[in-house]
Amino acid sequence: MALSDSWLKSNNGKQRDKIEVVTDRDSLSVRISPKGKIVFQFRYRFNGQGKRLDIGTYPLMTLKDARAIAFKYKTELDQGKDPMQLKLKGEADYLKQVNVKEICDLWFHSIAVDKVSYRDNYRAFELHVYPKVGKRICDEISLQEWSTLLFEIAAEAKTVAVKVLGNLRQIMRWGCIHGKLQNQPIQHLKSADLNIKKVKRSRYLSEQEIFWVVHATLRANGISPKNKAIIVMLLFFGCRVSELRLAKKSDFDFQEMLWHVPPENHKMGDRTHKAIVRPIIPQIVPFIRNIFSLSPDDCEYAFPSLKGGAYTVNAKSFQTTVPIYVNENIKKRFGVQIEHWTTHDLRRTMRTHISDLAPPHICEIMLGHGLPAVWGTYDLHEYLGEQAQAYEKWFFKLCAILDNYERFDIKGCISSDSSSPLFLSQASTALTP
Repeated sequence: MALSDSWLKSNNGKQRDKIEVVTDRDSLSVRISPKGKIVFQFRYRFNGQGKRLDIGTYPLMTLKDARAIAFKYKTELDQGKDPMQLKLKGEADYLKQVNVKEICDLWFHSIAVDKVSYRDNYRAFELHVYPKVGKRICDEISLQEWSTLLFEIAAEAKTVAVKVLGNLRQIMRWGCIHGKLQNQPIQHLKSADLNIKKVKRSRYLSEQEIFWVVHATLRANGISPKNKAIIVMLLFFGCRVSELRLAKKSDFDFQEMLWHVPPENHKMGDRTHKAIVRPIIPQIVPFIRNIFSLSPDDCEYAFPSLKGGAYTVNAKSFQTTVPIYVNENIKKRFGVQIEHWTTHDLRRTMRTHISDLAPPHICEIMLGHGLPAVWGTYDLHEYLGEQAQAYEKWFFKLCAILDNYERFDIKGCISSDSSSPLFLSQASTALTP
């Protein structure tokens, strides 16, 4: 007889004296226990042996779904495949599926571990992704669920949402390539889909603002000597914060007069696998040596943070707080309120002001950018001499900007001795021509 929904409903849970088997089409049947439990089964012969395969239990599985599965198994059987082996393989594959935390951890700790942004990106997942979906099987999370989560993150911090989205796309693509995932539902999801419009920052400091920022930074009592030095170094070299925070004293070669930024310490290192090499001009050497003297000789890092009596490295420990503190100090000391700026804006400031001091390709190399397109492919020259000339011109331009008001002694400014004079009428150190 052919099964029907009404027959199944009337016999479900109905007790009987013995086990009953009722057949349907496409080798589908139901097995009814004495207690009335109904189990859908697929009965077939393979290699001359009769076999029986449980499909599901009524009413958790409907007759329609059971028939669809039975038809699928019958199709596989016609192709010479054993449905039982296919089911076992499917169950094994399901058990091998990774959850979100497992696949993300695997990618972060094996692929992204050498990236400068590794710690910050992983922390974002610990705070925003793992608590919500960390234990879920990654392949079973829909596009709608991912987008909902990303919208929630964007409501708190848009930049974090963009970074999480970018990393998730890389993780899923990598997981599919290596057979750990089957789906990548957010492959085509963009920040614009989250109502996040990426606005390119155009903030840079004018010459007047450079004067205010440098003076307010070096005069501030609430900023550590190391952080004061970092502000000056960012403005002079146009480098990234992480390149300084992760720099070791041994990266500065005063014999060859070169600063080597290893690939693992700069943003493009994982792509280029090359160090950024910047020339050190003689005028800045005393300043750098004085920075080194602020930490013990056995401390290998040039700009460590002192916490709890121990020196540690944190690539972004002060980026958000120092500019705010400096602006408050500017208002207090000079009576002016300047527009908010970030530490990365100092990089843009340097690049903008050296535009009339050196050719564009030299300026880009100084920032650690690659030359464009085919030019960058074939021109591998480091232009160290040209960079040194540009840094020297920029050094004297900075001095001129600051000298419009008063000369200052950098060594005194970053001294841990609060009684040291911050500015001197006569130049005596590296940043004074």
